[in-house]
Amino acid sequence: MSSNLKKSIAHFFKSVAKNKKLNTYALFLFISFSFWFLSMLSKTHETTLSVPVNYKNYPADLVEINSPIDFIEARVKAPGFAIIFYSLFSFKDLTLDYKVANSKPLKNGKNLFWILNSKREKVAKILGSSMEILDLSPDRLVVPFANKTKKEVPIKLFDDIALKSEYWLSSEIQLNPEKITIYGDQNVLDSLTEISTELLKLDNIFKNTSIKVDLIIPEGLQTKETELSVTINVEQFIEQKMTQKVKVENLKKGYTLKLFPNEISATIRLPKSKYNLLKTDFLNITVDASELDENTKRLKVQINNLPSFVKLERLYPQEVEFLLIKD
Repeated sequence: MSSNLKKSIAHFFKSVAKNKKLNTYALFLFISFSFWFLSMLSKTHETTLSVPVNYKNYPADLVEINSPIDFIEARVKAPGFAIIFYSLFSFKDLTLDYKVANSKPLKNGKNLFWILNSKREKVAKILGSSMEILDLSPDRLVVPFANKTKKEVPIKLFDDIALKSEYWLSSEIQLNPEKITIYGDQNVLDSLTEISTELLKLDNIFKNTSIKVDLIIPEGLQTKETELSVTINVEQFIEQKMTQKVKVENLKKGYTLKLFPNEISATIRLPKSKYNLLKTDFLNITVDASELDENTKRLKVQINNLPSFVKLERLYPQEVEFLLIKD
């Protein structure tokens, strides 16, 4: 420790010793204030406290004309301790349910309202047992609503889904629901053709997957649905290359048609689970001789009656040359 620092510390304690009377006076002043403050907190006071309000079960077929209030005022009589504690540590709110609200019809809508005196017991639980409620304001909490028109629109999935190598979709991606009912202003609804989802990004999918995706509801519109379920069914496939002779169909009698080449290479994909269902020479590869005329130079190769679970990836060549010989 430096000599200057030692001198400063010594000087501080000497000063405290010299001002002992002043320190004693300050201590008594602090103690007196503390007793006075505690005495005030123990006494009963009247004050107004704010109670936050939360609303649930918003009516989807109506639209608010004015936003409801966020707080109600409670005039209470309570010890100071209880008032301080509520102001610092209370995080509860009064929940009001639109489903059980009173209703008064309007020309193009209705008022939903609650008589706050009927909520006195709920408010008392929020404030605490040591508080006496003298009054609640406002007497009646009213939320005016206007009627809304509705429209059913399809949902468009916004996705970026990548499957694991050698896997494919075994069926179309399923959306539930596929359509939703939207409520809102008629002019806005007239221009609405679909509702999109948030981006669904999935990578390396190799098993059946179900997931929830949020809907993007345009501002000013409402719906009972805020999300949808997306189901993705996948399965492993195998790829196989096959070579098979081409059959000639619809050839006139008395003629022979030679093809160059007379074998076609086909690459197919099919579910691994159905590989055993394949039969030898199941591919029906043909050319149609009825398409022949004096200007025909090549014939188009066709694959007929391909099983529904088989997908043709490549066919080579897709056309063949020919030589028509009269018998």
